[in-house]
Amino acid sequence: MVVAVILLISVKGLYGADIRESIRAGMKALQVKKGDPGLCVVTDAVYVRLQGEGCGRYVDLIQEETGCSVGKGNLLFLHRPATYPLKIVLFSNDTKACVAICSEAGKWESEKYDISMETLSKKDAWEKIGSPLAPDGFAVATVCHAWSAGAPEDLLKCAEFHGHLCPGVTAGYMIARFIMEHYPIKKQDQYRWIAGPVNCKEDAVQVLLDLTPGKKTLFAQKLTKGEQERLTQKKAAGILVVWNRKAKRGKGIVLGFDWTKAPEKDKLVKLLNMLRHVDSPEKFVPVIKEFDVTLPIMERLTAERTNPYEWLGLMK
Repeated sequence: MVVAVILLISVKGLYGADIRESIRAGMKALQVKKGDPGLCVVTDAVYVRLQGEGCGRYVDLIQEETGCSVGKGNLLFLHRPATYPLKIVLFSNDTKACVAICSEAGKWESEKYDISMETLSKKDAWEKIGSPLAPDGFAVATVCHAWSAGAPEDLLKCAEFHGHLCPGVTAGYMIARFIMEHYPIKKQDQYRWIAGPVNCKEDAVQVLLDLTPGKKTLFAQKLTKGEQERLTQKKAAGILVVWNRKAKRGKGIVLGFDWTKAPEKDKLVKLLNMLRHVDSPEKFVPVIKEFDVTLPIMERLTAERTNPYEWLGLMK
């Protein structure tokens, strides 16, 4: 199986023909062909703008040249600002090689990288990844290695939204999976998530459960370092509320995440080891406390600058 990573950066004055030829040249350099089952493409084309226009049209071009598609699970999109450069990435599972192609001052430049686990585990490996792959080396490596390891499609969707894959996003994925499996909702119910401490996990919870601050279903209650130290339950990750919209009451569940079961210091190693357990979230996600939630309680838990754990008696 071959997967290769081509980072293509488009700047002003770049056209579809240039992108097409660059993809072809990159695939040739990496010895991959259209339709190769090991080929994966990662791009930000659906988010960024080029010369004042959206780049979604380049997705068709990418599919034509590589044979990769969303349906096959080997065309992935990284969320980036609209002002970010257009980038296209191809990853190879055999060589773990990277070819970065970019246009600088109207001239094309390319660079080949080794993003194998062996190389990335070396001291200062991430710092040594320069332009044109930088500053997306971590994002490219984590998503590509996770794809290579057979990460679930919905986990990769969380990574797309977050912009990279990391242990925090994977923890949030496992928490969301636990919620869906152990606290299914009925027609009149909706999930609400009160995050605290707030970190990368919230983006996975947001994607899988369709929760947003705008819809008033996701609340970020940031805890200070001192407050985190005062928690009686160090594993606490957030508070789920299964809310009945008609009755205006629900059930609250304080959920945790057991990081002692993912002790590795290296983020990429930790991530790949966590991927082996994503189908068994109950091994990592404990239920700390359950309680009834009325409308006044809901308002109190979600009020600005509130520490919900203080009210729940989970602070020293």
